[in-house]
Amino acid sequence: MEANVVRVKLWGMTVGYLSWDKKSGVALFEYDREFMQKGLDIAPLTMSVYAPRSQKLIPWTGDKDKLYKGLPPMIADSLPDKWGNSLFSAWLRDNHISTKKTSPVDHLSFIGSRAMGALEYEPARNLGDDLALSVDVDQLYQFAKQVLNERQTTVLTADNSILWQDLIKISSSPGGKRPKAIVALNNASGEVISGQGIIPEGFDHFMLKYDDNSSYPFAKLEYVYYQMALEAGIQMMPSELRSYGNVTHFLTRRFDRIGNDRIHTQTLAAMSPGSDSYEAVFAVIRRLNLPYEDYQQQYLRMVFNVLARNVDDHSKNFSFCMTPDGVWRLSPAYDLTYSVDPAAPAYMNKHSLSVNARTQGITREDLEEVAQRNDIHDYKSLIDLVSNAVAKFRQFAVEQNIDEQLIAQIESDFVRV
Repeated sequence: MEANVVRVKLWGMTVGYLSWDKKSGVALFEYDREFMQKGLDIAPLTMSVYAPRSQKLIPWTGDKDKLYKGLPPMIADSLPDKWGNSLFSAWLRDNHISTKKTSPVDHLSFIGSRAMGALEYEPARNLGDDLALSVDVDQLYQFAKQVLNERQTTVLTADNSILWQDLIKISSSPGGKRPKAIVALNNASGEVISGQGIIPEGFDHFMLKYDDNSSYPFAKLEYVYYQMALEAGIQMMPSELRSYGNVTHFLTRRFDRIGNDRIHTQTLAAMSPGSDSYEAVFAVIRRLNLPYEDYQQQYLRMVFNVLARNVDDHSKNFSFCMTPDGVWRLSPAYDLTYSVDPAAPAYMNKHSLSVNARTQGITREDLEEVAQRNDIHDYKSLIDLVSNAVAKFRQFAVEQNIDEQLIAQIESDFVRV
C-alpha cells in the first residue's frame, strides 16, 4: 500500500496533509493555510491552528506512544481498536499484503471516509460504492465471528466474497474490543442498511454491538446500564435491544452523525494525551470553557462508573464534539456497562482513570473531594441520585430475564455510598 501523502478533510475542506516518515517511524502533519484562516480549532489543546508551529507551517510530528501508533493524537482517534484492527489484518492477509509494508497512514487510507467523527482521508482505498446496501444482521454476525476465529487460513472465498466486502464496509472503523457494525435503522420498517455514506430519509445512524450468544448477556447488560444511566440523569443517545436470528444485539444511535451531517469528535485520549484521572477530564472542560452543564454531566458519569463498577473507563471512553461553527461540548455518554472480570485478580479490575488519586477502594469522601475541587453544586444530591438509579439494577435486569445468579453477583460488587 504505502501511501505517500494523505489529504485530511473535514466537511469538504482540506484540513492538511499527512505523511509517514519511515526513518523516524512517525507521521508528519501540516495544516493547510486556507483551512487555518477559517478559525476552526479542531485540536485546540494539542496542535492548535493558532499555535506558532501551525502558523509557520512547521509539520507536527506524531506521538510514538503505543496508543497513537506514531500519529498525531487528533489523527490517531480515527484508527479503530481491537475489532477494527482484526478486520484490517484479515483484509491485508486475504489480499496478500504484508503488514511490514503498511503504516498507520496506510490504515487511514483504508478507512477513508468511514472513520468515526468527521475527519476523512484521501487518497482512500476503494472498497466499492457507498450505496446503502441492505444488511442481513444475523448472517454478517455469524461471518464476523468466523473472521475473528480464523487466524491463519484465508477467509476470502468465492462463496463469501460479497459477505466479506459488506463486513469490511460496515465494520472496519469502530473502536472497542467487541465486534460491531455501523448501520442505519428505519424504525418504521425495521430495515437495517449500511451506515456508511449517505443514508436515505427515514433512517438514523446506529452502532450495532453484536452479542456473542454466550452465557454472558453482553447486550442485555449494556441495555440495563443504559436504563440506569438515564435514571441517574446522564445524557445518552437513544438505545435499544433488537433480536436477529435468536441473538439479541445492542443498538445505540451515533452522536457523531445528525442525519447525513458529520460531527467532529475527539476523545479525551486525543484532546489531552496522558490523562489518567477524572480530574483531567474536568481540566479539559475548563480549558475548553464549556458550560456548567458539562461539569455536572461529567460528575454524574464519574459517580456512576464508580458505583456501578464500570472499570473500563479509559481515556477513549470520554469524548468532546465540535459543531461546524467551532463550538465544543462534552459528548453524550457511551460504553457504560459492568466491566469487572470476576476471574481476574483485584488489581486487574481497577479503574482506568483515578478518582482523588485512587483507582480502587474509592469512597464517597473521594467523590465529594473531587466535587469540591471542581465547584460541583449540590454534589451530595447528585451522588444520591446516582446511587438510587444503580439500586434499580435488579429491577431492570429481571425485566430482561438475566440469570438470577449473575444479577446477585453483579449487585454484590456495587460500591455502596
